[in-house]
Amino acid sequence: MRSLLTTVMIAAASLAIVAPAHAQDRSVDARLGQLEKRMNTVERVVSRTSGPLVQPEIGPDNQPVTPAGTPASAPLADLEQRVTSIETELTGFTGRLETSEHKMQQLEADFAAYKRATDARLKALEDRAAPPPGDADPAAVTDGPAPGPGKSGTKPAAGPAPKPATAANDPDRAKAVAAIPKPAGKDAVDKAMYAYNYAYRLWQAQFYPEAEAQLQGYGAKYAGHRLVSRAQNLLGTIYMDDGKPNLAAQIYYENYSKLPDGERAADSLLNLAKALTVLKKPRTDICRVYTELGDVYGAKLTAAQKADADKGRAANKCT
Repeated sequence: MRSLLTTVMIAAASLAIVAPAHAQDRSVDARLGQLEKRMNTVERVVSRTSGPLVQPEIGPDNQPVTPAGTPASAPLADLEQRVTSIETELTGFTGRLETSEHKMQQLEADFAAYKRATDARLKALEDRAAPPPGDADPAAVTDGPAPGPGKSGTKPAAGPAPKPATAANDPDRAKAVAAIPKPAGKDAVDKAMYAYNYAYRLWQAQFYPEAEAQLQGYGAKYAGHRLVSRAQNLLGTIYMDDGKPNLAAQIYYENYSKLPDGERAADSLLNLAKALTVLKKPRTDICRVYTELGDVYGAKLTAAQKADADKGRAANKCT
C-alpha cells in the first residue's frame, strides 16, 4: 500500500509539473480547486487497495487554448499595413505642400511685377512734374497785341513764384506755430515719439510745411521704431492735404511695400488708391490697388476700412 501511495503521489506531482502552459494563466483559486480534486482522487485510490481503480474526476484538457495576447494576424503583416498607411498619408501631404509652394511662388512673382510697374509709373509722374531746366517762365510770355511805337513787345518778366508762408518768413505764422504745445515728458525724451506727436499737432492745426519738416526722413532716422509706419502714413496724408498728391502717392506706396506688416500699411494702401484717384490715373490701376488691399489684408481690415474700400471700388466701377 505504501508503494502504491508513493506511486500515486509521484504521478500527481508529475502532473503538476508538466501542466500545460495555458493553465498558468488561470486564476490561483481555479488552480487550487483543481489540485484539491486531484488529491481527493488520490485519496480514494489509496483507500481502495483492492478492486478497480477509481477514475479521476477530471482529466487532461484536450481542447486547445489560444494563449492570451495572440495577434489576429502575423505581426509583420500588421506592421507592413501600418507603414503603407503612413506612406500614403505622407505622399498626400507632400503633394499638398508642393501645390502651396507653387501658388506662393506665383503670388510673389505677380507682386514683384506689380511693384516694378508701380515704381515705373511713379517715376514717370515725378519726371513730368519737374520742369525741364532752361525753360522760360510761363508768366513772362505775353499773347497781347503787337506793341506800338516806343513800347516793348513783352511784358516785364514776373518775379519768382511766392514761397508758401512758413514760420521762417512770416512772423505772425511763427507766433501761431509757437502756440502749438510741444510734447513733453516721456514723449520729449523719445525723439521719434516727439517728432511724430508734434507733427500730428501741427497737421491738425493745418501748419502743413512745418509738419512735413518734422516727418521728412523719419524712416531713415528712426528705422525699426514702432511709429515708423504711422509716421509715414501721416506724412502722406499731410502731403495730400497740402495739395501734393504725387508725393503722397510715393510715400503711401513706400510705406506699404517696405513695411507690409506695419500698423498703417493697410491704410497706406487704401490712401494710395485715393491719391491715384486725385491724380486721375486709369481706373485699372486704381482697381488693382483695391484688389491688392483685399488679397493681402482681407479679414484684417476694420469695418471702416472695408466700407471705405467698397466706396472706392464703386466710384471706380471695379469688378
